[in-house]
Amino acid sequence: MSTGASKPTDAVPRYILEGRVVTLNSRDEVLERGRILIRGSRILAVEPSDGPLPEAFQDAPIIDTRGTLYPGLIDLHNHFVYDVLTLWRVPKRYLDRTQWPRHAEYASRISLPIRVLAGHAPSARAIVRYIEAKALLAGTTTGQGIRTRVSGGEALFRGAMRNVEEPRDEHLPAGSTRVMDLHDDAEDIESFRDALKSRAAYFYHLGEGVDDYAHRRYLDLAEHDLIQPSLVGIHSLGLQRQELDTMASRGAKVVWSPFSNLLLYGQTLSVPDLLGSGVTFCLGCDWSPTGSKNLLQELKVARHEAARQGASLSSRTLVRAVTADAARVAGWQAQVGTLRANALADLLIIEGTGGDPYDALISATEKQVRLVIVDGVARFGDRALMDKLAFDRSHPPENWTVDGIEKAFYLWAEDSPLNDLGFEAARSLLDEAMADLPVFRQRMEHAVRERGGPEPFELVLDNEPQDVFATGPETAAFITDLSRVAGRITLDAPTVGGPDYWELLSAQVNLDDTLKQQLRQDYA
Repeated sequence: MSTGASKPTDAVPRYILEGRVVTLNSRDEVLERGRILIRGSRILAVEPSDGPLPEAFQDAPIIDTRGTLYPGLIDLHNHFVYDVLTLWRVPKRYLDRTQWPRHAEYASRISLPIRVLAGHAPSARAIVRYIEAKALLAGTTTGQGIRTRVSGGEALFRGAMRNVEEPRDEHLPAGSTRVMDLHDDAEDIESFRDALKSRAAYFYHLGEGVDDYAHRRYLDLAEHDLIQPSLVGIHSLGLQRQELDTMASRGAKVVWSPFSNLLLYGQTLSVPDLLGSGVTFCLGCDWSPTGSKNLLQELKVARHEAARQGASLSSRTLVRAVTADAARVAGWQAQVGTLRANALADLLIIEGTGGDPYDALISATEKQVRLVIVDGVARFGDRALMDKLAFDRSHPPENWTVDGIEKAFYLWAEDSPLNDLGFEAARSLLDEAMADLPVFRQRMEHAVRERGGPEPFELVLDNEPQDVFATGPETAAFITDLSRVAGRITLDAPTVGGPDYWELLSAQVNLDDTLKQQLRQDYA
C-alpha cells in the first residue's frame, strides 16, 4: 500500500484542525489548546490556537475536532493479506515458528483459505479493500505493503495508506522485508548483507520462538557480522539481554508483537530487558489469526504485559512505539511520526481532550477514532468531520457505523485499481465467498477456464515460506492441497469485540486469564 491521495485541480486544500495536540517531538510537547495548519500533504505549522493566523490561512476552514491530535499510527509488522481471517484457536503452546504451521487445522482454516481467496481476482480485490479500511479505521496510516500480481508481474498495491516498502515519496527511503530464515550458505548470506546495505530498514523475522532453534537465528546473524543499523528484528523473542544490548550498541532495532507471541508461545520479550538495553523498538500487530486486529488493541496488550512483568514502561514510551520511534525504525523520522512544521500530514484524532493524553490513546477503541488523515487527505472518521474535509466532491465518502456512531471512509486513490469497489461491497463479497470456500473455488476456476487466461489480479502471500513451514514432501503437499480447505470460515470483523470474538479469545490456551479479562474490560 502506498498513498495515492486525490488532489483537486483548481487549488491545493488548506485547512486548520483544532484540539489538544500531542506532538511526540523530541520534547514531547503537548498543546492543551492547539491547532495544526495543513496545506496539501504537509503540515505548515503546529501552534497554540490563540495566535493570529497567517494571511494564507485567513479564509481556510477551521475545524474544532473536540479531540486529541496525534501522529498517524505506524504498523511495521503485519501480514495484511491474512487480516480477513478470525482469531485461530491455538491448540497448544509452541516453541518456535516452524511448529504451529504443521497443524492440520492451520492448513485448513488459515493457509488454504487465504490461498483460495488471494488467488482469484474478485476475492483478492475485496481483500485489499477490506483490510486497508480495517487498518485505517483504527488510526493506522503506514504499514508494510500488500503485494499484488497483475499481468504476470508483481507490484505493491497503491492505495490509501503509506507503504514502508514502496513509499513513492523521494523523502521516504524504502524498506524491505524477509520472512524466510537465513540459509547457512555463502550466497544467501551475501544477499542478506547486500539488503542491509541497500535499505534504510531491513525487516527480518528474527528469533521467533523460545527454544534453541529460535536463538540460533540470532547467532547466525552475529557470526556473519549482520547485526547492523538497518536490521530490524521482528519478534526477537529468542534474544537474551546481552543480545539486545548488542542490537542496541550496533544501531539495530526491534519490532515487538506481544499478542502474537503470547498466543503462540505463551510468553513474549522480557520488557525490563527490552527497556534496559536501550534498543529502539516499535509495535507490530503481526496478523489477525494469531495477533491483534489493529494497533489500538496491540497497545492495550503491551500495557497489560508490561504491568504483569512489573516493568516501568510508560504510556508515553508505548505511544512513541507506534509513532515517533516507529518512524525512526523505518528511517522516516524526518517526515512522519511527529506533529511539526514541514512534516507530512499523517494524523489520528481521538475523541476527547481530558486526562493523560498517552493513556487516552492506549485506552481508545475504534469508536473513539474521530479522524484519520494520510498525506493531508481525510480517509476515515466521524461523518461530520469527513464531510467538512471532502475536498474531492467527485468521489463522495462511503458511510459506515461503529457502535451507533456515524462514520465514513474515503478510499479513492489516484491510479488505484479498486476505485470501483467500496468497503461494504468488499465485505459482502468476502462473506459470500467464505461461506462456502469449495464452491467459490470451483466457480472461480471455471471462470478462469472460460476466460482462457490467468487471473488479472492476485495477491502474493508473504507468510508461506515452505522451507520453514514444511518439513518434507508429505507436509508440503498437505499444506498446498486446496481440496483440504475448510468448507466455511468467518470473515474477521473490522473492529474488536462482539460475542464471537470474546468466545475465541476465552478459548486461547496460552493466554493468561487476567489478559482475557482486561481486554474485555478495555472494550466494554
